[in-house]
Amino acid sequence: MGRTITSSTVKAFVQFIVLSGVILLLVCSILMLIPPFRKDSVEIKIEKGSSLSVVARELREVRIIPSSKVFGLYMYVSGADRTIKPGTYSFAPLLSPVLVAQKLVRGETMAKKVMIPEGRTASQIARILESQNIVSREAFLKEVNNAEFAQKLGIPAASCEGYLFPDTYFFEEESDPQEVIEQMVANFRAVIKRIDERQITAEELHRNVILASIVEREYRVPEDAPIIASVFFNRIEAQMPLQSCATVVYVLTEHLGQPHPSVVYYNDLRVKDPYNTYIHRGLPPGPISNPGEISLRAVLFPSKTDFLYFRLESASSGKHRFSRTLSEHNEVAIIPKGL
Repeated sequence: MGRTITSSTVKAFVQFIVLSGVILLLVCSILMLIPPFRKDSVEIKIEKGSSLSVVARELREVRIIPSSKVFGLYMYVSGADRTIKPGTYSFAPLLSPVLVAQKLVRGETMAKKVMIPEGRTASQIARILESQNIVSREAFLKEVNNAEFAQKLGIPAASCEGYLFPDTYFFEEESDPQEVIEQMVANFRAVIKRIDERQITAEELHRNVILASIVEREYRVPEDAPIIASVFFNRIEAQMPLQSCATVVYVLTEHLGQPHPSVVYYNDLRVKDPYNTYIHRGLPPGPISNPGEISLRAVLFPSKTDFLYFRLESASSGKHRFSRTLSEHNEVAIIPKGL
């Protein structure tokens, strides 16, 4: 005869299951609240695309967490398993696994604060990044001038020059140069979208970026930027050369390797180079700097003027004087030394 399962037996079994669940939950809670003993901080790099199981195992191996399985279960149940941010992290001793999980989800990496000022060229940005040990100058410029990579980022040119948006960034040491560039270009795209909701082609945007890169190097005070942009648009429409000294300085420093000049001489204006807008009409072949929001906005929404000339009126105030005719321009012009 078979054994009869009594209600007391079922009750005992249920109690056993419940008790086991409570004990298991208690153990898991302890393992997520109490860290393994460790005297020193530990640094660990989470690679991009690493699975939860790999991350948990690596954390367990260096005694950041006591149990990879419990940690993985916690991340999965809390829905944080797919939100782990890659990067290099530093974990202090006695940091609970729960706080470790929060740190990974928030992306609190050992990133350095890096400021990229407006109007810097790619080579100047490369030096800034190298000085912070973010990426080597050579590796950064190689990818900036990687035509295939630029096309992948939607840039209709052989270089990312002009699209490396100036801003404050947080980069890790020894970063991948393409990832650094991707972040800067993505920032550029976000700013353009905020400035102008109109749909324009990549080629039209590129022409605006080229002109904005020149305006960036010409204006001193923000209110002058859209007026300077209007001058250049007016000169293009009149089929006049832009005659921007900023393009000449770009040739001297970036193409000829000379130090930044304090004075631009007449001989400099005659230097044969496609970027010299004194001897070539229209826009130069590419951007001469990486413009900020003020210059981009100025070119996308220039002032409506009939000015064809401008000059710096006061070095102290940074204001420019604008003129409609050459004679008017010459009447107020002060010729700097060397010209």
